[in-house]
Amino acid sequence: MKIRQRPVTTTIGFGLICGLSFIPLSLALSAVVSWSSAICLTLWLFAAGYALLLSRWSEQKFSAIFYPILVLLLAVFLVDSMAAFFLLALAVISWIRSGLCFPKQRGIRLAVEMLLCVVGGALAAVFTPDAALGWALGVWMFFLLQSLYFVIFDDRTISPEKKHAFRIDPFEQASRKAEAILANCTSR
Repeated sequence: MKIRQRPVTTTIGFGLICGLSFIPLSLALSAVVSWSSAICLTLWLFAAGYALLLSRWSEQKFSAIFYPILVLLLAVFLVDSMAAFFLLALAVISWIRSGLCFPKQRGIRLAVEMLLCVVGGALAAVFTPDAALGWALGVWMFFLLQSLYFVIFDDRTISPEKKHAFRIDPFEQASRKAEAILANCTSR
């Protein structure tokens, strides 16, 4: 069985789940910590989940993304502004995605990451949410912007057939070889 992962649709789906669960999760966390810390902690949970998805797609170990996620967790309690935390979360996600998980073509990817951060930061500044519903919509918008990264760079599906992730079914492997032979015969 061939398992394929589609980063664009998965990112959008993950964003939808995060947007829908934002209000209940932040309300539950506000019983333990302050309201602003609850929102930042909720955003941290979503960023950590997205970082785990990124590490899985790139076949990176969890230890590679542990430090950036830990820095962001510490910022939950050290940064007083929710908007500043949101911008820091954008920077950490960019660091994880382009610096750790997908480090190829650094110049082009860095430019796209900066563009996504500037657009995300501008949207956060213009539509500064003051209620939980605004933050939930902001989370959804954040993941829609994040899916643009994969639209630009990795439009194809990511197949974990490399190395040791999953074994290819012998029938599928034989089928691919037969298709390649037939393609060579018909092109002559």
